[in-house]
Amino acid sequence: MRIGAGLLLLVAGCGSGSPDRERAGDVAWHTGRWADAMVDYRAAGDAPRLTAKLADAALQAGALAESAAAWTKLGSDDPQRTGEAAAGLARLADLAERDGKPGALVAAVLGIRRVAPSWPAGRLAGRLGPIAGMTAPDIAVFVPALLAATADRAAADPLLFSLALAHRARGACDAAVPVLEGVLRRTVNSPLRDSVVTTLGWCELGLGLAALQAERSGDAERWLDRAATRDPLGAVGRRALVGFGDARARQGDSTAAKVAWRTVAAAGAVPDTLTQLALLRLAQIAPVLSSDTTPLHPVRP
Repeated sequence: MRIGAGLLLLVAGCGSGSPDRERAGDVAWHTGRWADAMVDYRAAGDAPRLTAKLADAALQAGALAESAAAWTKLGSDDPQRTGEAAAGLARLADLAERDGKPGALVAAVLGIRRVAPSWPAGRLAGRLGPIAGMTAPDIAVFVPALLAATADRAAADPLLFSLALAHRARGACDAAVPVLEGVLRRTVNSPLRDSVVTTLGWCELGLGLAALQAERSGDAERWLDRAATRDPLGAVGRRALVGFGDARARQGDSTAAKVAWRTVAAAGAVPDTLTQLALLRLAQIAPVLSSDTTPLHPVRP
């Protein structure tokens, strides 16, 4: 049966391009020499037939990026083969997800979006989750395109959260906050909401401490108040209250400052470093204007 299938491929390969190289590619394909088949198909030409063979050989060889590019080219060059191209990209997406290759999964989703817009690409996009393993710059490039590939809110919200995490990773919490707030308003996914709230608290704390260090007390109060409200009894909220007290003290409102510090000192069931920090502030006759703006040890949600 293998010989018969091979003969059919050889006959089909006589239309255009380099028949000898295409035949050599077919032989390599049938003997499992995928890399050799790819070389031969590339050399044989760029007719849609050859592009499809190259895409499949690359998929078999694990060259997922080249396979995605070839399937996408097939669907773009030959409108009669868009279904075949989309099916090939869907197979590639399954393999990429199984092998933990998020970049290839992204390429598959974008390829499907391009060649077959009606294909349910949103379901594939939803499987990316937080796009673990991708760098922040890659996420910043790919996520907006992925968002354009899906109208499914359940799939879009995790992608938006990934984008916010990428902003935070590069130190741009000012860009992350509006994205996180948007997800918080939209999502009904409880675990995702918890992660978003935690990340928002850390970003608001960081922005507040940075504003305090830059002597922008008004901005510091606004961010620190938000962080404290979001996590009133947790480490983020208590550290924000210490900073909020510092901001009020700088503006001469020692009463409000002491209230904030006392709240922190009383909130800890077991005395910890934040308790000690608050007590130290309360023990000062005149609060130090250049207060400690060192954040807590970073905790990634």
